[in-house]
Amino acid sequence: MPRELEPSINEKQFFSKALKENLRIDGRSFDQFRALELEFGDEYGVADVRLGKTRVLVNITAEVTSPFPDRLFDGIFTITTELSPMASPAFETQ
Repeated sequence: MPRELEPSINEKQFFSKALKENLRIDGRSFDQFRALELEFGDEYGVADVRLGKTRVLVNITAEVTSPFPDRLFDGIFTITTELSPMASPAFETQ
């Protein structure tokens, strides 16, 4: 995954000034939250979370399996994620 670019000097100055003046680009006051929506899917383990214009679709599954014969007290825990290229240019697949 390519590294994201560092913010430019102008961007850093803009963010610093906005923080000092309690300003947000989207017009919200500094202590105002974005609207939160949470929907649970028809299937167990599915949720759709929306925070303002940000959307996350989640599908959680689990499977109980037998341990390996030589490692009876160890388990397996795997996390898999899929990120849309729309999330950030850094997630773009080749």
